[in-house]
Formats: sequence, structure tokens, C-alpha cells
Amino acid sequence: MLTGEINRSLLKTITIICLLIIDSLALITVFFISVEVRLIILPKIFHFFPGDFPLTFTTHLWWMLVLCLSCLAYAGLYTKRLPFWPETRNLFIGISLAFILIMAVVSMAKLSGDISRTTIVISYLLALVILPLFRYLGKNLLFNLGIWTEKILIIGFNETSIQAAKAMGSDKYLGYRLAGFLIDKEEQSAKEQNNFKILGSFDDAIEIIENKNIRHLVIAAPHLSGSQLAELSNHLQPYTRSVLIVPDLFGLPVVNGEADYFFDEQILALRIKNNLSSPVNLLIKRVFDLLLALLLLAPLLILLLLLAALIKIDSSGPVFHSGNRIGCRGKEFKCYKFRTMYLNNEKILQDYLNNNLPAREEWQQYFKLKGADPRVTKIGSFLRKTSLDELPQIINVLKGEMSLVGARPYLPEEKAAMGNYADTILLANPGITGLWQVSGRNEIDFASRLRMEAWYVRNWSLWLDVSLLFRTVAAVFSRKGAY
Repeated sequence: MLTGEINRSLLKTITIICLLIIDSLALITVFFISVEVRLIILPKIFHFFPGDFPLTFTTHLWWMLVLCLSCLAYAGLYTKRLPFWPETRNLFIGISLAFILIMAVVSMAKLSGDISRTTIVISYLLALVILPLFRYLGKNLLFNLGIWTEKILIIGFNETSIQAAKAMGSDKYLGYRLAGFLIDKEEQSAKEQNNFKILGSFDDAIEIIENKNIRHLVIAAPHLSGSQLAELSNHLQPYTRSVLIVPDLFGLPVVNGEADYFFDEQILALRIKNNLSSPVNLLIKRVFDLLLALLLLAPLLILLLLLAALIKIDSSGPVFHSGNRIGCRGKEFKCYKFRTMYLNNEKILQDYLNNNLPAREEWQQYFKLKGADPRVTKIGSFLRKTSLDELPQIINVLKGEMSLVGARPYLPEEKAAMGNYADTILLANPGITGLWQVSGRNEIDFASRLRMEAWYVRNWSLWLDVSLLFRTVAAVFSRKGAY
């Protein structure tokens, strides 16, 4: 047991050192690129930037580097294991704090003669991109080398525990390796189920923890009562570094929930918010949409004109298609898209469904056709697979009818099928992209899509929108679920 603890502590120390080296390399790269940009590029573009540069800047790199690493440590980036996007948010917070302190030191210590403020600003902007990139590549490398890895053991074998295993065991960035599952005695007859390894029963937990050097325990057993869960957790806590309890709360908006603890009664209460029901949050989202849409409009104009010309060449009819969609509070609006279908598409669809039973059943379930759609033009097929057909919706964003990120714009006739989810989803404008679009799109059935988009509205945050926009770029290139 003692040897195992020593090995665990040594591996943890090595892991922290490796992360510090990765971050140091990223920051040194940032500083030197910034110096080159300030010395070579900016003077050629803007004549008011002098070409000379104080060489003493490099002598100050050490304390700026130490300050940055200290702020990253303060943000918990060397002690916590988080998925990529939540950790990137913490990286942004830590690096922003670091550069605010650097600017404060430069001003108070009167170091502006040695350190260029322009270089600091460039360094900050580059760090927001380069630091997450270095971390992503570095953690994947460390995982493959067996350094960024910790074993987890999951107590329970059910839908909740399987989802927990998929979430934690398939992400190299988190660095967890799944040792297996423990199940109740009456379920122990099956040693292998759905490709998941069953190691034994709950009674074998301590032996397996010690033999397999388990550091983290996950309890995902919704069938246990509160007293049984407490007894199991308290029994196993001394043998592991942490115990993670996964309750069966699927569908509840818990991402931005707040935990309230009543000490005298020992009661834990989870406060759930509906984030986009707040006028302040809606205003923040609207300002973000306008600023980003205006920035994107100019560079996208050439692409819009090119695609419009290709549509005209491919088939007769208008370039744009507009259809009624349900907006915020149920108000209908005209949603713009590039035309991707032939003009007589309704007749083409009806004839196709009448003569194709599998396609008819598919349409009834998804309201879409996964295979070849006879209504779609050649250029329309390309536009749909790349999601470029939705680019004209930036006009809807500027008009205030849509958002850059949000729920899918639903047809008026789909409102009845939305059921109780309609009240939540329609609290905000629909979006050009959203959680559904980056999670498989048309591979997700209608009911799952509704749950997903209601979850988005309740759990909204500005960072969630930013992360979904970045994930949209990756989804466009992968074309997953697009047809």
C-alpha cells in the first residue's frame, strides 16, 4: 500500500512538471512571436511604430513567465482534470489575470522604457490561442506515453454508469483510463456486457482498488437509497483519492446550478436556473450576436456572392429560399437560406414517399431523409453537407429574429410536436448553429433534439456560445450528421 502511494505521488509530481513545461514552452513561443510581430511586421504596416526595440525586454521574461504560471496554478490548471472547453475557459481567466498584473507591474515600476505595452497586448491575444493548442497536443502526447493517465473504477452497471464511462473514459484530455465496473451480486453472472468489463461485485471494491491501483472512484448507482449511498461512499473514501457521485439527473439544467448546503439538517439543495429567461442575459447575448455578425459580414460577402452565382447556374429559380419559422415567444418570421431544392420539391417528395415505405417511416421519425433526397439539387447537396446553405441567416441575426447560437428554427407545424419543451425553447431566438448541430445533427431524433435544445436554453452562458461556435467549425469540416 505504501509503495503504491509513493508511486502515485511521484506520478502526480511528474504530471505537474510536464504541464508546467508545456505551458512554459507555449508562453515562451508567445513572447518571441510577439517580439517578431512588433519588430518586423507592425513597422511595415504602421509607420508610427518604430523599428527599434529595447533589448532589455528579454531580461524581464523570467518574472512574466513566473507570474503567468502562478496565475494558471491559481486557476486550478495543475490540480484539476477538466474537459477541453471548461479548462480553456479557466485558461482564459488565468491568462487574463496574469496579463492584467503584468501591465500593472509595468506601469507601477515604470518599466515602459524596457517593455513594450504593444508587445504585451499581442502576447495576450496570442496566448489565448497558443496556450490551449499546446495543452491539447501536450496532454494527448502525455496520455499516449502513459503519464497523463489515472485509473477510474465505476460502481454500478446501468445506463447512468455507462454514460459516465463514455464521458470520462473516451476523452484523452481528461486522462482517465477505465478499469471496469462493479455490479450488485445478483447481476454478477455477466462478466462482459456491451464491451464493458465487469470486475466483480460491490463487496470486492477495496480489494480491486488496491490491486489495480485505483485513484478515482465513480459511484453511479441510482437504485441505491440515500443511506445506502452514504454508507458505500464513506466505506470506500479512505482507499481512494476522490469519490465522484453521479446522480441520475438527465434532462435537468444543472450546468450552472448552485449547490446550497444546510449544515444543521445536512441537506444539499440544487438551485436550478433558467438562464435565458433573464432580460440581462438576453441583452448580453444580443450584443454579442450583433458585434460578431457585423465582423463576419464583410469577409463572408464574397463567399455569399460566389455561392449565389453557383446556385443560379445549377438550377432555375431564386437564389434564396425563405420559409416561416417560429421565433422568440412563438412569433413567426421569414428565415432565409440558400435554395437547395428544385422548385417543385413538394410534388417530388410526395411521389417519392408514396413509392418508398422505408423513406416514409424515416420521414415520420426525423422529418428528414438521411439518404439521397430527390428534391435536392447538386449544388444544394454540397451546401447542406457543409451547412453553407444557412449562411444567409446572418441577415436574420442582424434583424434580431435569430441568434448566432441557439435552438434550431422550428416550423410552425412542428410546434405541437414540441410539447412541453416549446415554452422553454421559445424563450430565446433560434440560432444559425447550436448544440444539436455540433452533436450529430440529423443522426439525432426529434425527441432527443428537443431535450438537447431545452437544456441549452436553461444552461446558457456566453462561454457556452463561444465554445459552440468553435465546435461548429470542426463539425462543418467533419460533416458529421449533415445531409
